Amino acid sequence: MTATPPTERRFHIATLGCSKNRVDSDGMEHLLRQRGMAPSARPGDAGVVIVNTCGFLGAARAESVGVIEELLAVRQPGQVIIAAGCMPALGNYAHDIPAGVDRVLTTREWFRIGDVVGELLGDPAQAEVAGCEGMLTTFTAAQAGPSAYVKVADGCDHACAFCTIPAIKGRQVSKRPLHVLGEVVDLVSRGTKEIVLVAQDTIRYGADLGIKHGLPQLLESIVEGVPDLPWLRLLYIYPSPLTLKMVDTMARHDALLPYLDMPIQHADKGVLRAMNRPSDIDMTRRLIDHARVTLAEPVMRTTLIVGFPGETEAAFRTLYDFVAEQEFDHVGVFPWSPEPGTKAVELDLPRVPADVAEERRAAIMELQQGISLKKNRALVGRTIEVLIEAVGEAEDDDGNTEPIAVGRARRHAPEVDGMVFVPGTHEVGSLVELEVATAGPYDLWTHAPGAERLPVRPAEARASAGRAARARAKLARRQSTHNRPERRGGQPLPMLRESPAAD
Repeated sequence: MTATPPTERRFHIATLGCSKNRVDSDGMEHLLRQRGMAPSARPGDAGVVIVNTCGFLGAARAESVGVIEELLAVRQPGQVIIAAGCMPALGNYAHDIPAGVDRVLTTREWFRIGDVVGELLGDPAQAEVAGCEGMLTTFTAAQAGPSAYVKVADGCDHACAFCTIPAIKGRQVSKRPLHVLGEVVDLVSRGTKEIVLVAQDTIRYGADLGIKHGLPQLLESIVEGVPDLPWLRLLYIYPSPLTLKMVDTMARHDALLPYLDMPIQHADKGVLRAMNRPSDIDMTRRLIDHARVTLAEPVMRTTLIVGFPGETEAAFRTLYDFVAEQEFDHVGVFPWSPEPGTKAVELDLPRVPADVAEERRAAIMELQQGISLKKNRALVGRTIEVLIEAVGEAEDDDGNTEPIAVGRARRHAPEVDGMVFVPGTHEVGSLVELEVATAGPYDLWTHAPGAERLPVRPAEARASAGRAARARAKLARRQSTHNRPERRGGQPLPMLRESPAAD
């Protein structure tokens, strides 16, 4: 076999699923670039197309299969198609990957992408690259946007009854602190303003390395080693007493955003026991109370599962009342999905009908919308710091356009929380002080501090700021990336037009 001509050495990565998958895609891009390949924005222009699949839920697997089938249907002569990621790692579903793909790589094998592609293209074998440590390979991201994810660990040591992650990822393996710090230094040196640390179980970072209080130590080292980093955010904090020391560390540094993302899943002790989750809801209350007392203006996010086997009306009411009591800032709610291979499907407990589970989800989201709206309206008239992520145009009913930007405040995590709309022209990647003019249950509209009115009325911005929103998404994803339904409590993002300004 002869080597592929350099002019044909282009690749496209379609990423499905969560932020951890996106980090893996960034790692694959890094390894392919090291082999002299270049990314392509469109799969039809690429000699190699990689689908980084999601296998967490049945709907995600169906989406993964659909994307692969679409690519196979329009496959170009000589084009290589690879299925990678979580779905191949699930033995029950690996056979569901459509026939015709050239190679399959599990999520624990993505770091072999360079060798696999090289073999398929007829390249001579190359030595392993420096820094390649399995699925925690250290790499330099090809692009450093306003915000970037850094994965600090992979895998999970918990055995939640509803979850397939241990089957997909295996036990937790932490990236070494110096490697994490190196990735953060690189991103910030190239203009990134927000680093988001992610893992399946972020709070237990370093436990497998024998590091006591590994996450607080890591946070201290990043703050000390990268003093120019304005925002450092944490996601996926499993409810644990370890959270207490982490919160104390967060309180000492302004760069550590006072944002606590702690998925509690439920509040009824019986349901939590069936889920094999921490069932001491009073401990959860203590963790939340500690954060609210210790942090300045803390923001609380959680995710919940309704309709789990055995969830009675009384158990659901306990959850509903807990949400009303705690008044979280952001909540995502999901109906339980019976995933084969998980312990939950084997439980000898009554099943909750799907329509009842959906009614329960809707009830909590209606409750949460009122809470979120109240919290957002309390911000009106206040000045907040906004990270500008994209620019576009807002259009009124008469077709007149004005420039508009879209970004996030410190209280908003990427993709899963609200957005901030900013009339006028602003530089992407800048941090701007703005006054909140009006608020909805998810998004905020701002203007320059002291301005008498919005240059663009909120109703017009909501109807037409889609261009800016899509511009944001376009800037954030150089490949085709699909959102998980965590944003706005499981509701999909609206389909919006992109801005010519982002081209």
